[in-house]
Order: sequence, then C-alpha cells, then structure tokens
Amino acid sequence: MNLSDKNFLEEVEKYTANQIQHKADIKLLIDEVAKSGKDEEFEQLTFTAKYISGMMRVLKSAPGIPEVTTVDHVKKDLNENMKKGIDQLKEIISSADEKVKLHFEETYFTLTTQSFTNVTGLFSDLESVKKYLNFLKRQT
Repeated sequence: MNLSDKNFLEEVEKYTANQIQHKADIKLLIDEVAKSGKDEEFEQLTFTAKYISGMMRVLKSAPGIPEVTTVDHVKKDLNENMKKGIDQLKEIISSADEKVKLHFEETYFTLTTQSFTNVTGLFSDLESVKKYLNFLKRQT
C-alpha cells in the first residue's frame, strides 16, 4: 500500500464513489505519515474516523430505529471517540511544521460550529480512505 502514490486519493474516490471534501488536508496528513513513519497511527486514525462516521449515522437515524431507546450512550461514545480522533490527528501532525499545525488548529481543533463541521467532514473522508485500505488488504 503506497499512500504517497499521487493517484491514491483519486483511487479512494473511485472505489468509494464519494468525493473527498478535504483532499488537500488528507494529502497533508499522508505526507506527514510518509515523513515521520506514522503508518500505524494513520491506520488507527482511519479506523477511529470510520467508527465516528458510523456513530454519526446512528445518531441521525436513531429516531427511526426502535432498538435505539436512548441516544445518551451513543452521544457519550461519540464524544469520547471524537476526542480520541482529534488526539490521533494531533499526534500525526506533531512533527509537522508550524504552518501545518496552525492550519489544523484553526480548521479542526477550535471549539466552533464550523470546526466541528470540518472535523466531521475530515473523518468522513478518512472513513473513505479506510474502506479503500480495507479493500487493498483483501486484494493481497
């Protein structure tokens, strides 16, 4: 699996039939992973992102699911995993230059509605990456 292949994100989009919204930032993350050898951390981040995206779907459709009697547990689990995912993001960019760190801080880590929207969108993109990575693993 070669994350730094220049066509990697296009292959992700083709496989998942989902447009990656934060392509430049995913590319920044991939470049950092390649530079710092944080492949395992990236793998963990994509797993967490996939889990978070699934939890978001459950929350959105919870009113129509009779088995979901209380969303409090789902919200608590989602909150814990959002913190975990953000910590994983911070770990991956910890050795990046200050410009990259500042960009991620302002775009994803501030406590605003827009940054929450941005980070959930980034996690959705990372979910697509995870699906593609899983596909590649099954091919070998």
